Amino acid sequence: MWGTVIGAGALAAALAIYGLAYLGTRKQRAAERQRIVAGHKPGGYTPDRLDMRPIRPAKFWYNMALILIGVVFVSSAAGTGMTLSALLEMPARVWDSSLQMIGGVAQVPDEDARGDWSSAFDAMLESVAIAWIGTLVGAIFSLPCGILAARNLTPLGTYIPMRFLLSVIRAVPEIVFAVAIFIPLLGVGPAERGGAMAGAFALGISSIGTLSKLISESIEGVDQGPLEASRASGASHVQMIRWAVLPQVLPEVLAIWLYRFEVNIRASAILGALGAGGIGRLISPPNGLFGQRPYDWEAIGITLFVIIAITMVVDQVSGFVRHRVIHGKTVRRRSRRRPEASAPPEGPPKAVAV
Repeated sequence: MWGTVIGAGALAAALAIYGLAYLGTRKQRAAERQRIVAGHKPGGYTPDRLDMRPIRPAKFWYNMALILIGVVFVSSAAGTGMTLSALLEMPARVWDSSLQMIGGVAQVPDEDARGDWSSAFDAMLESVAIAWIGTLVGAIFSLPCGILAARNLTPLGTYIPMRFLLSVIRAVPEIVFAVAIFIPLLGVGPAERGGAMAGAFALGISSIGTLSKLISESIEGVDQGPLEASRASGASHVQMIRWAVLPQVLPEVLAIWLYRFEVNIRASAILGALGAGGIGRLISPPNGLFGQRPYDWEAIGITLFVIIAITMVVDQVSGFVRHRVIHGKTVRRRSRRRPEASAPPEGPPKAVAV
């Protein structure tokens, strides 16, 4: 019912805008007709309607897009239960909670604060371990799968099934792997209950699909010269991959693995909120920080600070290693100053005896 009403309202508004835009060009069209009538000359060239200058078109589709965006926003806000009063109160609430979180981070740690810092660091290190194990699982299986999914190295009978399998893995999010498969098999909660291992395997399976896709595309883009040379020299398929393909793609593959490690750190926090271990279990309801009323904003601020700080450190270290792997060591040469040319002697030149 409401969808029909909203659609009819949007259509009526669009037609109204189009009609107003057409009426707005009435003066321009009248001026063009007067110009054509004034251009009639006896015995000469007589312009007709085809000689009218084109009228600047109205921005019909632009206005329609704006109307559609507005209608979708209003209908979405109404569907989520958002009210104007809550929207107006949001800045004050954000400011108040931000001050409480900053106060929790900046305060002198007492016994409760030290417990919050310790719990946050332990859970975040658990998230890093989960991401590292998931990245290793993905790296081990992604290289052979990427080679089998490369069109220039694999026959069509192997290429198509492998591509299909990788597409299926990429289509399933790691959250589904964790909730539907590994948490029921391995357990839920912190590491001692098996939740961390469930999150690690979920990230590992999801990483296989993404990493294999990127590696196969890197292999398909290698220089064909070494491959042709190895074939001409009688090398086997394995020898061609070892000596002609891997030296070209290995730096890029290592960079892809490191980048996936960064992504898995963020994903492990989300999986932890579902019971797969890590930092997410500290903030997820009903037993986490957001399951308590009123919210303990000081503890939430400490947890968020630890997440941001460790993630930034890992990103910087990973970025440095990626740059070193791809571009190698940057050698800085010190510029030596050249000796200044000797100044010409002052005074008149001396006579030389012959």
